[in-house]
Amino acid sequence: MSSAPDGTPPRRPWHLWVVAFLVLALYVGGARDYLLILTGDTGYIREQFGAGGLDYFADYPIPLRLIWTLNIIGGLFAPILLVVRSWWAHRAAAVSAGAQLVLLVVTFALLDRWSMLGAMTSWFDIGIGVLTVLFAVYCWVMRPQKAIQS
Repeated sequence: MSSAPDGTPPRRPWHLWVVAFLVLALYVGGARDYLLILTGDTGYIREQFGAGGLDYFADYPIPLRLIWTLNIIGGLFAPILLVVRSWWAHRAAAVSAGAQLVLLVVTFALLDRWSMLGAMTSWFDIGIGVLTVLFAVYCWVMRPQKAIQS
């Protein structure tokens, strides 16, 4: 994909729009979840995660909250940056993916996430991690194709 003779950037491929919309929708839902959990909405936590969720999130460590914040911010901004062809798109996606992977490893290894939140929630979160990593790879692959500026 090279620039047109008049120097205008090439059109964004149709799949860029679809991927960006889907990731943005995923992370808008994630941001809602994040806010309701960190504000301590016990009704929401109990409904989504059961009694184990109340115990799990009651004293969620501040360093993990900060990493989770990076994940959510990166996940919200990366698809927008991708659509506007920003140089920062693949970087924001990589930050989000890295933060998500750190959260998964630490919470499964040290906070007993599987037994506290259950298999269904755990597999869902692993799926979110895989999708976030795939999105970061997608942003990286689109970079040399000039769908985003480098």
